[in-house]
Amino acid sequence: MNKKLFLGGLVLSFLAISCSDNQDDFDEQEYTQERFNINNSAANLKNEVSLDGAGVLSISSITALKKGKQQVEEEPQVANIALEQIATVASPVINGTTLRASHVDIDGDYAYVTYMVEGNDYLGGIDIINISDRTNPVVESRVTSEIADFTSAFFQNGKLYFSSAVNNDELLTLDSRANLGMVSIDNGKFSEDFEFKSIPGYVAVDIAGFENTIIGVSGDVGVLGLYDLVSLEMQNEIELPDLRSVAYSNGKIAVLTGGNALGIYDASSLAELNTINTPNLTGASKRTIAFKNQNILVSEGENGVGIYNTNSGSEILHLPIQIAPNAEYDEKDIVTNAVSIADDFILMANGGAGFGISRLDENNTLIEEGIVDLEGSSNYVQSDGEYIFVASGLGGLRIIKMSTANRAETEFTSCESYEVYNGKSNVNINPNEEEAYQGIATLKHLNVGGKFTFCGTLNIQKSTNINSEGEINIRGAMAVGTFGKNDDLSINSNAVLRVEGNLTVYGNLNLQSGATLEFVGEDSSLKVYGKIKQNSGSQITGNYIDISN
Repeated sequence: MNKKLFLGGLVLSFLAISCSDNQDDFDEQEYTQERFNINNSAANLKNEVSLDGAGVLSISSITALKKGKQQVEEEPQVANIALEQIATVASPVINGTTLRASHVDIDGDYAYVTYMVEGNDYLGGIDIINISDRTNPVVESRVTSEIADFTSAFFQNGKLYFSSAVNNDELLTLDSRANLGMVSIDNGKFSEDFEFKSIPGYVAVDIAGFENTIIGVSGDVGVLGLYDLVSLEMQNEIELPDLRSVAYSNGKIAVLTGGNALGIYDASSLAELNTINTPNLTGASKRTIAFKNQNILVSEGENGVGIYNTNSGSEILHLPIQIAPNAEYDEKDIVTNAVSIADDFILMANGGAGFGISRLDENNTLIEEGIVDLEGSSNYVQSDGEYIFVASGLGGLRIIKMSTANRAETEFTSCESYEVYNGKSNVNINPNEEEAYQGIATLKHLNVGGKFTFCGTLNIQKSTNINSEGEINIRGAMAVGTFGKNDDLSINSNAVLRVEGNLTVYGNLNLQSGATLEFVGEDSSLKVYGKIKQNSGSQITGNYIDISN
């Protein structure tokens, strides 16, 4: 008589329940609010964000991985994208049980993260994360509940709407366990006005919205419904079995079922426009879908990602799950649980196989594929093009900064003559050598004894060393190392690092005697996560913002 909802390779099953009669001898609003615990304490919530794993992430190309370890070190990484993990948010813990992130909705300066547990218990939560400072995300507010799972969220007009499974043996005012809900958000914090609207089914599995309408879907015996944005009163519902996910775009609603069908519906009337055949999904596992213009991407479990044309219904591309050679995986954990889109890149949460990235051209032709060097499994992924949120089982939620060619932090006309970097992952510039490039690149190591100039975004996963008399010139952004792993930026005697833009060092910044770190222009910045070790005779010059004080 309980639900089971498994995310990211976890299973969803819903069993029948009995409903209790509503009681009317109490204050309904107060009764509801008492079952949702709001934490707005900055001091307490500060501890939920950690720097574990923070730093530059490598993106090894599948081509290089298949050639072996040496080629991974030598061949270029996936081009036109650079990633930095900036923080990990710990999942809420209720009565000793760690919750799992189930969904992320990003709106402006805030990300709204829902949590739940699989199995028979009803435990859930929602975080509001302030992401206005790209280098310092902050959990502003958190709500937890011992009677509800939160499966998805959608923010609009000052309210957060959510889909949930609620134990209505505990919250007697509800007609069923599948519920949509809403709560007011005031300056990044929850208000005490949680409201619920029961819909047919045992779990409301997903939610979306457009204009003045909320779209909700429930699983198993489920429905696809349209609901009023203000009151959540039902406007239209149709019965559809075994629903898993919903998405909206340009007047169309797409819903994924557990069978072999993806349905496309008119957003006004819920008239069926098209049915697209897709692979069967494993025993009620949750998957996600995402529109890309007139196409739609479907996470298809062990089949990877399918890309379909919503008009013709034809499959235009299939992206299998990429697996690093010689890696050990449990076969049942190699499933694409979620898919998201960021510019020209397809992001795939591939369970035990990790976090995969594919790049497409304007004709949806596959250009290259890669695997992000991210520890742990990947059970959910969402992106707004600037951030990527990856849920890693019980390991929390990874917040990743993303730089792409479409969102370059800087443009310098004086750099147009430089070649776009497409070289090795390990770069060594010998004395008397001079090289200059532009673009977005991720390296493993950088060792400079001559002169090296780079315009754009340059990330170095491991150490960076500027030898005596060496010189590096950066126009744009440079990030070095991984927090806590001794991946340092070292500027040796009579060497110079000249930066016009942003410099981030996740390890230590070491300046030997006679070394110079020079900032150019008026808007440069420096952030060092480790220590600054500055010997006598070294100098840091120019105007810059010292982000880490």
